[in-house]
Amino acid sequence: MTNCTVFRGVFFILLASIVCFSHLAIASLEPRPVLVPDSEPDIQLHVVTEQWVPYNFINQQGEVDGRATQKVREVLDAAGVSYEILLFPWTRAMKIAQTQPNTMIYSIFRTPEREARFEWACPLLRPVKEHLFRLTSRNDIQLSSLDDAKRYITAMVRGSVTHEYLLARGFKGGVNLDLSADPSSLAKKLLAGRVDFLMTTEFTIYEALRLIDQPYEVVTSALEVRDRSGERACMAFHPHTDSDIINKVRRALAEHNRRYIGP
Repeated sequence: MTNCTVFRGVFFILLASIVCFSHLAIASLEPRPVLVPDSEPDIQLHVVTEQWVPYNFINQQGEVDGRATQKVREVLDAAGVSYEILLFPWTRAMKIAQTQPNTMIYSIFRTPEREARFEWACPLLRPVKEHLFRLTSRNDIQLSSLDDAKRYITAMVRGSVTHEYLLARGFKGGVNLDLSADPSSLAKKLLAGRVDFLMTTEFTIYEALRLIDQPYEVVTSALEVRDRSGERACMAFHPHTDSDIINKVRRALAEHNRRYIGP
């Protein structure tokens, strides 16, 4: 084999290597395909509520439970919404619902004062009546009107619709209103004689008494204060909640009410 032949073979090997590396370099410069997901990830709805037995409360398993909570879960599941439910004192739950998008609060009464703050899905609960309850043993207390109650002390949850209602009618915190962030303390205050009245629904006070092993007969209604037939307990959304979620929940709630309550 001559030197010329050897040189010629080496030349072709080098040439082939250059061509190969050139193709690799060009290929590396070409834009790579970007994988685009088929759809946007699901938005999780943050759901907040308060301790309001028997509608919303923490059960023995540490889960948020109650009549309203069970219905909320059924509605959200039917709507295909991803969600989590957390329980807070009412004032904190309201602050979260009014400041954080994609948040829903329940059970909240739809009042004229609250109307513009939220997007609404109603009704969640049947209409309820509120009473001023006193100890049955307090026969010295007799009321003819709500104004008569201003001479006494009434316990309630701070920032609740009941609180708003009485403030609008001349009651004052620290004067004739005893305000608490803990609903479970209200019945205890009444039984201990620290307050004269507890303003709430029959369902709520009877359940509160049951939880502390007290018979229903220890309290009696001194006055029916208001019939909330015009103010329904609802689900309410922060205005910047995803509109698709709100519409799905409204449809699911309407179907649930049609099926179990009727038109």
